[in-house]
Amino acid sequence: MEQLMVSYRLVLTMTCLVCSGFSVGMCSESDPLIKTYVSSSLPSDNSLVYSVQSISESEWDSLVIQSKIPVMVLFTAENCSGCKKVQDRMQELDLEFKDHFKFYTVDVDKEIVIEAQYSAYDLPTTIVFKDGEEKDRLIGVKPEILRQLVNQYM
Repeated sequence: MEQLMVSYRLVLTMTCLVCSGFSVGMCSESDPLIKTYVSSSLPSDNSLVYSVQSISESEWDSLVIQSKIPVMVLFTAENCSGCKKVQDRMQELDLEFKDHFKFYTVDVDKEIVIEAQYSAYDLPTTIVFKDGEEKDRLIGVKPEILRQLVNQYM
């Protein structure tokens, strides 16, 4: 969501600079022309709204193992249809528990070392880490249980 707002501000700023340069008139967020341009340049689906980011092996230690707050990691793959349901639920929880619990995904097709290290061969696999240690593991599509895990390890 932050990236979306940054993009919005960047487009708005650039548009205002163009407006000023051509003396078209006052340029503001309330300007209907700018609002139309900015909103039409945003994706129509919610593909950029996800704040649950995918992480790589190079980020693993700093984001998961060394985290000061609990972390939930979803091991997923592009062809995993059930993973989408779990990821949607994680997205909701991420918005609700911001700054109290972290949520990440790992694409097992790209991050085979992490997949092997945690034996996350059955998808979706969700693992909760606290103080750098695996505390709990959930295998399968059970999005309703994720909140229980968050409450248990928070």
